[in-house]
Amino acid sequence: MFKDELKRKLKVGQELLPFALTMLARDKLAVSGVKNVMLSTGEEVRLKIAGGALSVAGEGLRILEIGGSDIYVKGDIRRLEFVDGQKKD
Repeated sequence: MFKDELKRKLKVGQELLPFALTMLARDKLAVSGVKNVMLSTGEEVRLKIAGGALSVAGEGLRILEIGGSDIYVKGDIRRLEFVDGQKKD
């Protein structure tokens, strides 16, 4: 996908590009580097990525396709939020 092409062009390894997001208008999102789907409802899709999680919030959300570490989400996307994977004291 896009992430692999970007790594080749920039000549960088996986550690520098642990994940990539591509918005296709406001109703489609492609995410590369996903480790796991933590939650999937019509209002939120939460994905485990390097260093924590990515929360996609909106309405009518659904996962269109999952392949390898790529996921495609469709729906009325209203918010993207990175959730830190480290606990704070």
